[in-house]
Amino acid sequence: MGVTAVWMVPVAVSPLPEASGDSADLSTTGTPPSAGNPNLEPLALFIWNIATEQRKRQLCDYFSMCDGTSNSLNMYNMQLPQIRKRDKCFESSFQKKKCLIRIVQGFQDYKKYLQFVRQRIVGDNLQVDAMLSSSKILVDLLPLESKIRERIAQQDNSKEGTFNLDESTKTDWDKQVTVHVILRNFALFMESTIRAIRFMQSAPATAL
Repeated sequence: MGVTAVWMVPVAVSPLPEASGDSADLSTTGTPPSAGNPNLEPLALFIWNIATEQRKRQLCDYFSMCDGTSNSLNMYNMQLPQIRKRDKCFESSFQKKKCLIRIVQGFQDYKKYLQFVRQRIVGDNLQVDAMLSSSKILVDLLPLESKIRERIAQQDNSKEGTFNLDESTKTDWDKQVTVHVILRNFALFMESTIRAIRFMQSAPATAL
């Protein structure tokens, strides 16, 4: 049974387009910012940049799509964390506490998927390690109350485990498609996270 029929279904990836209007300003250098920097946007941009660059590299190295066109892979999807309108992370209905909880939960949920990427990606694992460690730093720096963090951590521990493909989807093609989908969806998650961070940092205190 193919990878699509088992657990990948063609559903909407995110409310944000894959090549969003903000993509031009979602660029950063290859050097992560200091963990002590109160401006979290550079760190979030650093994580996003690694995810997008690793995806482009994989498209070229494994799928021979070096022009970045991945239309033939758009039919594949997974039920991965995304930031939706109900999470109150968008300017029209922003709620800081609710939004931060969703972002932290999303990062926690992505850990096992990014570990899967690290084990199976074609190329340099050091960049994926940097993405994982930087994601942890970003989560630790987000201004969320400790008691809420503890509750999220407890929920995370209760469903802790590694992500593995179904027995019927163990071909190398299935694994690499899975890597592609995880990187694609994680990059979209990071786009929403970056916008939420920008709004938190620019909005007046009364709006938060």
